[in-house]
Amino acid sequence: MKHNTNSTTSSTNEWRNVIPALTPWGKNRVKPEETIKHALIMPGIGYTVDRPLLYWASQALAAEGWYVDRLALTLTEDVEFPEMIACMERVIDVWKAKSVARATVAAQHASDNRNTDDAQDSAVSADSNASALTPDSAPKLLVVTKSLSTLSFPHAAREGLHVALLTPVLNPPPFDVHKSVIPAPLPGVEHAPKPLICAGTADPYFDEPKAHLLTERVCTYPDANHSIEVPGDWARSIDYLKDVTGRIVEYSRTI
Repeated sequence: MKHNTNSTTSSTNEWRNVIPALTPWGKNRVKPEETIKHALIMPGIGYTVDRPLLYWASQALAAEGWYVDRLALTLTEDVEFPEMIACMERVIDVWKAKSVARATVAAQHASDNRNTDDAQDSAVSADSNASALTPDSAPKLLVVTKSLSTLSFPHAAREGLHVALLTPVLNPPPFDVHKSVIPAPLPGVEHAPKPLICAGTADPYFDEPKAHLLTERVCTYPDANHSIEVPGDWARSIDYLKDVTGRIVEYSRTI
């Protein structure tokens, strides 16, 4: 088996029916050790990271100086929700550890550069990404989830991560015998960052009252389905896509 040094996959049979692949986005504008801002983009079932909501989230965050990693899941016909959720939780742990290490390097480099500049009594001329760093900069971590991957939110919240929940699963899908949902309210995470929620009013898995039990940041889109699209209305669908992307960027700026 060939190994891709830029991807993270399960090297053991930890999961029988799901294979994760965590890879850096090819359109990142910074190197991982050049920024304290790291984002993880996670897919839904059949809604890959190249579909509109997640593709444009990646584009926008990269333009904001975030280093973006993206997750792909290969599933068998026998996979069940608990196995997928456990896999995604493990991916979050691996990504968080790697991103914190990279952000720490970035902050240290910024500190070293600043100290050198001070010693030489010269003007700071770092670019916009580096200039945002300070010696005590803490890593800024953001997870963007869609549908299936929103079910990893309880774990991400316990890890203290900021999470964007696109079309969160608040009502169980009929094909999931385990009736998996995000608990609302979510116990034991009172001090965790509040998520951003975006969903359509015609999404059968969305429940607005439950959403408001998780956060005050709830954005709903009239007549939109589980893809935040309005069937037969391309103009409104594109408007919604632009708004969701803007909401994610706005949320990222609060971190």
